[in-house]
Amino acid sequence: MRKISLSDLKSKIAEGRPDVDYAVNVFRAKTRDQGWTMKRMKPRDPDEIKALNYLARSQYRKAVQEGAIIYDKERRVLTIDKYIRG
Repeated sequence: MRKISLSDLKSKIAEGRPDVDYAVNVFRAKTRDQGWTMKRMKPRDPDEIKALNYLARSQYRKAVQEGAIIYDKERRVLTIDKYIRG
């Protein structure tokens, strides 16, 4: 198996991004004109559910550690730091 560094992968993605973005936007415009929507019609695969749950939990834990999300045990409320009025 070929190994590639994260920076190389990001640069490859950045090279092709404008072409891909343009193609996606053209496809979306055509599908809207033809009456199609971007809704997901089939249920998610169990492995996909596990992967998405793992990603969401890891992002949540990282935000809690960084202090972006604060849990008040007394009131049992989560507060997101950037949305606090004050």
